Amino acid sequence: MIILAIETSCDDTGIAVIEKKNGKLKTLASAISSQIEIHKKWGGVYPSEAKREHQKNLIPTLKKTLRDSSLLIKGSLPKPEKVNEILSREPFLLEETEKFFSKHKIGKIDAIAVTVGPGLEPCLWVGINFARTLSLYLNSPIIPVNHIKAHILFFLLEKEKIKFPSIALIASGGHTELVLMKSLNRYEVLGKTRDDAAGECFDKTARILGLDYPGGPAIAKEASLWKPQTSKNFEIKLPRPMRASANYDFSFSGLKTAVLYDFLSRTKREQKNRDYIITMAKEIEDSITDVLVFKLKKAIKSFGAKTVILGGGVTANKTLRKKVRQLRKDFEKTEFLLPPFSLSTDNGKVIGAAASIEKKRKKQEKVVANANLKIYDKL
Repeated sequence: MIILAIETSCDDTGIAVIEKKNGKLKTLASAISSQIEIHKKWGGVYPSEAKREHQKNLIPTLKKTLRDSSLLIKGSLPKPEKVNEILSREPFLLEETEKFFSKHKIGKIDAIAVTVGPGLEPCLWVGINFARTLSLYLNSPIIPVNHIKAHILFFLLEKEKIKFPSIALIASGGHTELVLMKSLNRYEVLGKTRDDAAGECFDKTARILGLDYPGGPAIAKEASLWKPQTSKNFEIKLPRPMRASANYDFSFSGLKTAVLYDFLSRTKREQKNRDYIITMAKEIEDSITDVLVFKLKKAIKSFGAKTVILGGGVTANKTLRKKVRQLRKDFEKTEFLLPPFSLSTDNGKVIGAAASIEKKRKKQEKVVANANLKIYDKL
C-alpha cells in the first residue's frame, strides 16, 4: 500500500509518501515547508496567515515529494466536478491545483492520509480540502489522522511491534500530555496541562527575554552557554510546577509568570546582561524538563510500563533527551523510544505512519476538521 500523507495542523506544510509492504513501513519521500520566518516577527503563529501560507506551499511541497518518490508523471488529468466547490475558500490553491494537474499525473496512490485534528482549524481545513481534492483526482480513499496519535506512532517507521502497557509523553507547542497505551488503538489520558503547554511556555518566556521565535530552540541555545561562573551575579530559582501534586497533570503558566516577575524586578541594564539571559534560559529549560521527567517517571512506576514513548517538538530538546537517558538507568527492563530529530516536529512521515493502522474513508463528507480532537476520540 502506498500512502500520500498531508500535515497542515499548524505552521509546517508536510507531505510524505509512505509504503507499507509485508507489515513494514518505508519512507519513499518526504518534504516540509516551514513558516518560521513568516511568524518570527509576531512571536507566534497567526492562524489566518498560516492558512494562506499553506495554500502557497502545498503544491510545491507535493511536487517535490512526488518527484523524489518517482511518482510524478508528465501528462494531465481532467478536473472532477466537485473540485470548485471543495476549494471555494482556497482560490489560490484551486488555481495552483488546476495548473498542476494540467501538466502532471501521479503514480499509484492507494490512500491519502491527512491530519484532521487537533490543531488550528483554518490550517486543518486547508489540508483536508486539499486531500479531498486529490482523492477525487486520483480516485483514492482518505484516511483521517489524529495529529497527537501520529507523534506517538512515529516508531512504526522503525519497528512493527512494542510491548504494552506503554506510557507516552507528548510535549509540543500546543500539547503536553501523559498517555497510557494499552494497545495501538486504546489510549487513556493520565494527565495533561491545565494551561500552557511546555512548548508554549518556552515561546512565551523567550519572548519575555527578547529571544527569537520559536522559543524552544532559542532558550536551548542560550542555556547551552551556561557555566557555573555565569550565574555568579544572578541567583535564579524558578518553581517546578505541580511536582508535589498527586496527579499527572502539568501547569506552566505560573512558571511563565515567575520569569516575568523576575525579569521586571531587574534594572534595564541587568535585563540586557548576557549572563542574566543565559542563566534565566538555563533555569527555564531545567524547570520545564525536570517536571516532564518527574511526571514521566511517576507514571512508569505506577503502571509498570514496558515501553516509554516520547513525541512532539519539545522532545528535540537535548537537555530533555539527556534526562530521559539518565531515567533509563532506573528502568532497565523498559524500552525507551525517542523520535529522531527529523520526526520530533510536525511532518508528513508520522501522519503516514499513523494512517497505516487506520481505516480508509470512502465518503469524503465525513472527513472534517476538529481543532480540539482528543487522542481517544474515534475518527
